[in-house]
Amino acid sequence: MVNDDVLIKVERARGHKTDWPEVVIGMKERLREMKLGFPGIGNNHISLIRVSDLKVSDIFIYDSCIEDWRGRHNDEAPIMMRILDESTVKIEGIGCGIDSVRDPDRILIRWGDKKPIPPMNPNSLVWRVDVRPTLGCGPSYYYFFKSYRDFRK
Repeated sequence: MVNDDVLIKVERARGHKTDWPEVVIGMKERLREMKLGFPGIGNNHISLIRVSDLKVSDIFIYDSCIEDWRGRHNDEAPIMMRILDESTVKIEGIGCGIDSVRDPDRILIRWGDKKPIPPMNPNSLVWRVDVRPTLGCGPSYYYFFKSYRDFRK
């Protein structure tokens, strides 16, 4: 679950001793923007963890602007991925964004594709999706069974 206390604790541990209010406000704004591309996934369905803490079968959202929220000049869409094994991920969904640099023609990254794990710093932060899709109902039912999976503009 992600709330203000979690964001404050993470940022103070990462070295933001005096400027953490500005950082947390920026991260909360970016979190709101990121969730627009994943309807049905809320703050109580995700956790903020380091890349090195991910395990096989984890579902996570990689957003390059989590830590670089000040420089929102980056238009990469956040991507939800499931780790299949030590070297492969499955694209579970693509959030809002233009994605003009990484995938301008919308053919390199698609929902359902299996790709090599992108290079990520082990100390970088990602949003781990803690809920699992179920056929009947539940917290992530809408996103995993009803929602469109590519929200790029």
